[in-house]
Amino acid sequence: MKIRKEQMDSFEQAELTKFAARIADFLQSEFPEAKEIPVKELRTVVYEQVTRARTYGLETEQQIANYVTTAWLLGQEFDTEFPAAQETLKSDKYSADDKSYWLVLWTKERFATLDRGE
Repeated sequence: MKIRKEQMDSFEQAELTKFAARIADFLQSEFPEAKEIPVKELRTVVYEQVTRARTYGLETEQQIANYVTTAWLLGQEFDTEFPAAQETLKSDKYSADDKSYWLVLWTKERFATLDRGE
């Protein structure tokens, strides 16, 4: 039995869609304002962010979930609006795990700075 590329692409697309739906469900369970967005629209936004995360070499569910959560908290264009994010995500010096971990710490730092009124 041989699986054609088109079939593999179709399977991958289906899995990506399911994963985006799970992340959208997570956002709705953790962030009340996410519940205000129609599910179909939220899933579309999440799918777009998943696709963006993959362009930076993030592949595992945890890595992508960290990216999408950062995008939810700091804005969909955070990766281009914040020079530090742009530099880190585009860098070849960091592994995907390093980038993912950096996003978590960096996002927490952004909110801590806001809390201090800086």
